[in-house]
Amino acid sequence: MTDFDYGPIEFYAIGFEGDRPGPGVLQAIDDLVAEGTVNVLDLVFVRRSPEGELEILELSDTIESDVPALDLEGLAGEEDILALAEGLGPGTSAAILVIELLWAKSFASALYDAGGAVIAREGVPAPIVNAFLSENAD
Repeated sequence: MTDFDYGPIEFYAIGFEGDRPGPGVLQAIDDLVAEGTVNVLDLVFVRRSPEGELEILELSDTIESDVPALDLEGLAGEEDILALAEGLGPGTSAAILVIELLWAKSFASALYDAGGAVIAREGVPAPIVNAFLSENAD
């Protein structure tokens, strides 16, 4: 079987009110890494001033504890960051998170070896899933 160095990756822009996320966010990310669910490749924080200016922040400027080691720091380029932060409103911030989906790594290898490839993917945010199920579940 083909042995990929990395599994599939995903880019996320996770928005927050105010100029930075709370400490629980980094803890939740650390928990996912410790469980072997994801590998954090890159993590960048951005904030939009009340006047609408976008500022890209170094990780060390946003957290007070030790900065986690990132496998591919810089993977989220400026063009990616600007595109992901496009909808960020004034006075808010976002974490731009690039993660490797460790759970999907062997599946990606099997698909590749079988001549298959993911040709489309669509995600549904958890709040929407839960709202739908609470209204429509028996």
